[in-house]
Amino acid sequence: MKKLINYLNELLKKEKKIIIFNIIIFLVGLIFGSLFINFIGNADKKILVDEVGEFFTCVKTLDKSIFGLGAFESILINNIIQITIIFILGISMIGIFAVILILFFKGFTTGLTIGTIIYKYSLKGILGSLLYIFPCHVAFILIYLFLSFFSVYVSIKFLKSLLTKKSLDFKTFIGRYFLAFIISLILIITISLVDAYITPVLLKLFTFLI
Repeated sequence: MKKLINYLNELLKKEKKIIIFNIIIFLVGLIFGSLFINFIGNADKKILVDEVGEFFTCVKTLDKSIFGLGAFESILINNIIQITIIFILGISMIGIFAVILILFFKGFTTGLTIGTIIYKYSLKGILGSLLYIFPCHVAFILIYLFLSFFSVYVSIKFLKSLLTKKSLDFKTFIGRYFLAFIISLILIITISLVDAYITPVLLKLFTFLI
């Protein structure tokens, strides 16, 4: 475990540019998403606002679609599919471009949700959006950034090896990448459980204000 932590520490320090790049892509998506509702037509605004309203209606009653085992399965499957795609993209050597799109879209959808909540509930919406993203949504984002870092790093390494025709310790390299995926998977399962059983309860506190 100590060797793993040291390896991750050294790698993250060495490849700061990849981390910063991934964070910037996510933040650009987040900003675009949060502002998006201000630039669309009234009909589209109504659709988004109605969806948010329906979500908080389900929160009030702790509907099974957002609370409990059914919600846990839905959240878990959705996130597992996405991190598996990110993992595979890294090996396929097109991870650099595809992961950019995934991170941008992740930021965009997060920003869009936050922007819509604030648009619908005004100042109260700030509290609602904070309860929506903390702590689970933020944790999910960090996991995506963590695995995306490895995906881009692996893609770059494979491309460099291919172009320079230098040998690569494939077994060790992929083993570490797979370990990063397993760590992400374990965290996803844990946070999905919290998101299905605790986040809706916290959000229910917000419904008393609206």
